Amino acid sequence: MGWPSAIGLAKKLTSKRPAASQDADGSGCEALARAALSVGDRRGALTLLMEHYGDAVFRYCRRMVGETPNAEDVHQTVFAQAYRDLKRAPDDYELRYWLFGIARHRCLDALRSQRRRRQRLTQESSPQADESPCPEEAVAHMETVRILELCIARLSPNVRAAVLLRYVSGFSYQGMAKVFLERPATLQARVARALPALRRCIEEQERRRAHLR
Repeated sequence: MGWPSAIGLAKKLTSKRPAASQDADGSGCEALARAALSVGDRRGALTLLMEHYGDAVFRYCRRMVGETPNAEDVHQTVFAQAYRDLKRAPDDYELRYWLFGIARHRCLDALRSQRRRRQRLTQESSPQADESPCPEEAVAHMETVRILELCIARLSPNVRAAVLLRYVSGFSYQGMAKVFLERPATLQARVARALPALRRCIEEQERRRAHLR
């Protein structure tokens, strides 16, 4: 997660204001992809989906699994599965929701794999601190990123997925319902319950940082 996006997300979470909905985006891509599928051109449809949604799916995977190499693997798996299953993609809602639904499930699989790997480890290693000088502003940005990622990682996977889709990807609850296959009201309640805890975590970490200065 880059500095500007991390700081922006922290502000959204502490101010209780969600990202603007992006559900209306991609109508042109949707129509072109459906047209490609109608003539049996799965490769063309997938290319359109990758060009239009590839970066957004990668960002979602990166924030869900927390490790860039794993996120890249998950991202590739998502589009490989999409290519395989495009013929069976539902006709009753947008391909974008279907694609993010695949991403959500593959991220949950990756998190389970990470947990199993950690359980098998008998030794822990920690990266050496970078002792090179760093400007004060850059250090503050890096610390904000660290705090935000720490607090998001403390959410359960399903809650984390809902918060990220709402506040990072800008999905409406109706759009999220098509990804999670759950009722919008259920997802709204899940996010509402998560935000106070997430804000408290961010504020507590900020207080600790201020105390250590």
